[in-house]
Amino acid sequence: MKSIIYTLAVISSMTFILPNSFGAVNMNEKLQEIVKFKKGSLSIDENSSAFVKVSFKINEKGLVEILEMNYSDEIIKTQLVDKLSEIKVEEDHNVGEIYNYNFTFKKI
Repeated sequence: MKSIIYTLAVISSMTFILPNSFGAVNMNEKLQEIVKFKKGSLSIDENSSAFVKVSFKINEKGLVEILEMNYSDEIIKTQLVDKLSEIKVEEDHNVGEIYNYNFTFKKI
């Protein structure tokens, strides 16, 4: 029997834009590039799921700064944080913009 892990990012991106904002960063594209897990790398039982809700912003250096997290599994949360720390925004961005994402991981 083959196991497949699906990662669903339910996007509820809320933004708070400050005056003199810079160009918009396409965070959805960046997340699709970075947040990928190899088969068997997530510790999820068959026919179960885990979630991570995260709020973050991109700081002056272009790195993810996590503001708040809620999660159902500590190990999966840590793996997601590791992936998010790989993101580097090179283009101009608004450091006041806050991104909110809900990730659901399912093994079916």
